[in-house]
Amino acid sequence: MLVEQWLAGARLRISYDLDAGDFSTPGDWTFFVHRLGTTYRADLGSGATRLYLGGTATWRDNGASWAAAGYRAFGVFVNMETQPRDGLAWRAGYRLDVRRFPDYAELDQAEHGLFTSLLVNLPTRTTLIGEVRVGRKSYDGLLDVAPIAIDPVDSPAAGEQGRGRGPGGLAALDRAPRMHVAMTTGAGAGQVSWLGRVAQSLADRTGVSLQYFQREIFGSLPSVMVVTPALFFDDGVYDDPFASEQRTASGSIKQVFTRGDTLKGWGAWSRKAYTATPAYGLDGDPLAGDPLREDRIWRTGLSWTHPFLPDQTGPVAVDLLVNYTYTRHESNDLFYNYRSHVVGLGAAIGF
Repeated sequence: MLVEQWLAGARLRISYDLDAGDFSTPGDWTFFVHRLGTTYRADLGSGATRLYLGGTATWRDNGASWAAAGYRAFGVFVNMETQPRDGLAWRAGYRLDVRRFPDYAELDQAEHGLFTSLLVNLPTRTTLIGEVRVGRKSYDGLLDVAPIAIDPVDSPAAGEQGRGRGPGGLAALDRAPRMHVAMTTGAGAGQVSWLGRVAQSLADRTGVSLQYFQREIFGSLPSVMVVTPALFFDDGVYDDPFASEQRTASGSIKQVFTRGDTLKGWGAWSRKAYTATPAYGLDGDPLAGDPLREDRIWRTGLSWTHPFLPDQTGPVAVDLLVNYTYTRHESNDLFYNYRSHVVGLGAAIGF
């Protein structure tokens, strides 16, 4: 649920976002995420350059299977966008996020991020986007410098809350008797990532896009990897991008119909290689030979957006949303080796 209000001639945005749900993985994987944010836009010079200033406050509560990983966070950012000429836009920005975990201080972290991107619109109705990001994250909790193994006596029984630890990280256990965690100190974990995207209009209401993304990591390692349920991807905190190198290729095709209906198909393939997280069996023990976790993820989906009675709703826009997503997640960590089919139905209201 998202509620937002624009003020000061649409230069100031205040928003509240509630995200809540559950996962079908055995255990209590419910979650509630509250986000309060604000953004202010300042037009500089002739208006070709814009400065964006803002901040966010986040409060996340989880169910028993990952209750100890609930956190509070505060972030600030500054972005600049300039358009030196028609069809060309350059953006750059900085963001700082501080996250505190009341029940698991080992996960306390501060993350810095810088980005720059260039967008070019060509007369052939082609759009090109290139972007580079650099990030650094420090972990404040653990001070040891060698990997450790935690025996079952140190972990709570299945379903308990608190400092339970599962494979590759922390959670109230429903499967793992122990974990291995790489713990380091120093300058912190770092990453650099880049993407390239090309979008092409095939007709007035039809477009396709292709994108490639790559991430490399360096420096120290994340102190703890949190156990996540199936179908949980790339949140930036639990599925920590500073813990794995990634390659992703994706594409989409979109058709907008005369009455406003939108049909979109998409697909993506990802390879993720974790640099310090062991692969585990279903018994919770590391696999023989202690291999590191490696994932291959195939995802594809189809979505349809339908304006509901647009001639009768007046200034209120009501859209019906229907989507289907297929996921094939292959991993040498058997907990993350599965297939999934998801059908979604929703509605969006704008006024």
